[in-house]
Order: sequence, then structure tokens, then C-alpha cells
Amino acid sequence: MPINEINFQELRNSQHIHCGEHEGEVLRLYCQQCEIPICRECAILNHSGHIHLCLSLKDARKQCTQKILASLKWLKTAASFYAKQTRELESLEFECNQNSMETKHAIKKWTSECISKIKVQRNALLDNVDGMSSESKKLYASKKAVMHIQNEMLTSTCGSVSNILTYGNDTEVMFLQEGIKQRIGKLASVDAPSMPGKIEMVFKHKEPVDEFLARACTLTSPVSKVTIVYKAKLLKTYNTHLLSDEFAPCLQGIAGTENGEFVVTDRTNSKVKMFRDDGTLKWEHCCVSGAHPAYDITVTDDEKCVVTKENTSELDIFNLDGKCLRTVDTSCVNRKPRELAGVAALKDGKFIVGSSLHMLAILKTDGERVDNIDIWRLATGGDDEGRYLAVHSGGRVVASNKIMGFIQFIDTAKVTQSIHGKEGDKCGEFNSPRGVCTDKFGNTFIADHGNNRIQLLNAQGEFQVLLTGQDGLSVPEAINISSDGNLVIAESDGKVKMYEYV
Repeated sequence: MPINEINFQELRNSQHIHCGEHEGEVLRLYCQQCEIPICRECAILNHSGHIHLCLSLKDARKQCTQKILASLKWLKTAASFYAKQTRELESLEFECNQNSMETKHAIKKWTSECISKIKVQRNALLDNVDGMSSESKKLYASKKAVMHIQNEMLTSTCGSVSNILTYGNDTEVMFLQEGIKQRIGKLASVDAPSMPGKIEMVFKHKEPVDEFLARACTLTSPVSKVTIVYKAKLLKTYNTHLLSDEFAPCLQGIAGTENGEFVVTDRTNSKVKMFRDDGTLKWEHCCVSGAHPAYDITVTDDEKCVVTKENTSELDIFNLDGKCLRTVDTSCVNRKPRELAGVAALKDGKFIVGSSLHMLAILKTDGERVDNIDIWRLATGGDDEGRYLAVHSGGRVVASNKIMGFIQFIDTAKVTQSIHGKEGDKCGEFNSPRGVCTDKFGNTFIADHGNNRIQLLNAQGEFQVLLTGQDGLSVPEAINISSDGNLVIAESDGKVKMYEYV
């Protein structure tokens, strides 16, 4: 609106905000270019070039109100959208809580029903076993009574006839001969009572409960023997051959860490190698002297690697980053071993190591000697005893004897032993047994090197062939249980294989 068309008097009467620059002048106009309210004097003196861009405050307010209302409309639309989304989220949250509560309730109800059914089945099975046991005991007692009577009759007859033949005269013997023959013939014609049969119940390791219950319900007489059968399944194969190796690797020892890594000793390349759980190399350490290649290895609970070496009484201790912390001489005052053999971890940073002269030494990873155990009087096969060691869950030391073909369980406190197995190729027999390890179930695993198989000795002293060449096994040397309970086997040809045994 042109400035000369504005009725300033009308504006003055309707406005009461005065200009700060011109005394007595009221702000009645609005400069759109400068975007500020102005008075008449401002329009003439200060905004003369903006004369066509000046509006009355009322018109300016109207335009401004329209713009603000348009923006406000968008805000209201956005607010409505967010309110709707919030309501939907609240609804989802409520449904989630309801679903969670209902799911928990369903799980509790289902598990309670399962537990209740299992308890009912368990009680029925126990009652069934008690009933079968009671019936069998009655049967045994009845058969025992019959056998006892028959035994007394036979014993009495034998005694009487023997007395007649010994002390009777010729006439008495001849007169009694017919009666004796009839008596003997009658007793001989009596059939001996049959013996009741035996039933062996086989528990398959990790067998589904429903399958076990189905088999258990078919029992008709008490179980006389319980056997747990294991089967192994190949999970992974690792190749330990490195570009830096001068020769094809020949593995002799293996151990594992809590995070799934494993470390091996490579005899031909005189190396210690640690690999991650994906099979990639973490570090390698080359022994200084090829005359003393690394032999066996273990990882202690204070995260140290202990490595024995051939043809020496010294061993090396590494941290898990591959740094050699110290070399420890295990020689004792009375007898110095020509070489060390197997090594196994104990608790509290301790480990036990065997030598070629029937000595066991317990040391700490800081080099401190804890104890010497002389097992000379347990010697059964020359100097080359106990090539590999493991510690059984019961605290006994397990040692393999590759010369005599058996394994020993040594009670280090009482210095006593029990021997299992012998030379041969049948189940429970060995041909140059090497690595040994144990699991939390009381099982002992033995690398039957010469027979190319892994044997399992359970807590009841029963052997089972777990793995053979048909399962992909190839000349097992060392053996270990991983942190997740799998069987890890180091083979002489440089491969490491992981098996799940179920």
C-alpha cells in the first residue's frame, strides 16, 4: 500500500505503542523488508526506499497469522501422528506384556505338567522295578530252596554210598548194590532247576528322555547291568602345517584354553604352536635346540602353557601370548631324569610331570617345586613308563605305558596303582597307547596309536572303542577335552580333529 494512501490519524487513534526513535509517534506500520513495526516518521525518513513494502500492522498481522496458522496446522498434523503412534506403541507394549505373562504361564504350566508326568512315569518305573525285583527274589528263594533240598539229598546219598563202599563187607555191598543203583538212578534223573536270565540295560549318552522311557517300560525283569554307550561325530578338522615349517609337522602334545584356543607341540619342526578356535595361527615358538624338541604340553588354570622337551630334564613355561617366561630344571637331588615325558595340569597353578625314571614331580608355574613322588616300586616296564599323563576327576593320575601296552591309575598319596588293558588289538587292549585325558563323567580316553583308534574307559572300568579309521581317525597321538566338552585329537600327520561324543 502506498504511504500516501495510509490514514495515519486512524492508525494513531487505534494504536498506543510509541516509536522509540520519534517522540509522540505510534507504531502503526510494518516494513516487510526489515520485518519490524515502524511509525510514520520511520517510513518517511528511515524506510523511504521500502515505501511499497510497508503494510499496516493489521494487514501485516493478518498475513503473519495466516503463515503461522499454516505452520500450526502442520504441527497439529504431526502431533496427531505422534499421538497415534504413541497409542499404537502403548498398545504393542501392553500386548507384549500380556504375551510375556501368558507365555511364562504357559511354560510354567507345560513344564509342571511334564514334570508331573515324568514323576508319574518315574514312580511307575520304580514301582515296576521294585515289583520285578520282589518277584525275582521270590523266584530266586524258591529255586534256592529246591536246590538246597536236592543238594542235601545228593550229598547225603554220596556220603552213605561212600561209607558202605569203604566200610561195608563184601556181603553188605552185594546185598545193597541194587538199592544203591536205584537211588543213584533216581537222583540222576531229576532235572536241575533252570537259572533265570539276565537283562542288560544300555543307557545311551544324551539319549532323549522319551526314547529312554519307551525302552525302560519294556523291561520285564530287573536290570542286572547298566552300560552307557557313547558315539562320536566329527565336527572340525584343522591343519597345523605353516608356511614357515621346514618339514611336515608331527604332533606329539595338545592342550586347550578356556576360550576354545588350542596349542600343540610339533616334533619335526621343534615348535610350539597356538591356534584360535577358527584354526588361524595365534603364535608359534621355535625351540632353540633341535636336540630337545617339544614333547607334551598342558595349560594350567592360571593361564600358563607348560611344555616338556625330549632328552632333557628342563621344561619351558609360556604365557598365552607366546612369551617364554622361564625354563625350569626338574632335576632332584637323589636322581636326575634323563628326559621328561607327560605333563598334566592340577589346580591353583600347579602341574604334575613324569620322567623316564619313574618319577612324578609337582611344581608351580613360577618354578617352585611342591613335591617329588617316587613311583619306582610301581615300575612294570623298563625306563620308558608313563609317556602321557592326565588327572582323573577322582584325583588319581592316569599314565599311558606305550612299551607294555596298558594304562595305569596311580594314587599319588598312597603310591599305589591299578592297571587296565594289555597288549593286543581287541577292545580293552592296546598297541603303543599314547595320549590320555579324562572328562567330568569319570571317563578316560586313550589314543590307541598302533591300533589307530580311540578307546574309552568308563567309571565302572569297562572299555569301549569310540573312534576308528572309519570315523576319519588317522594315527592319533595326543588327546584333550575342550572347554565345551568336545574331544580334540592331535594326529601324527599334523592334523587336529574335533569330535562330539554323544
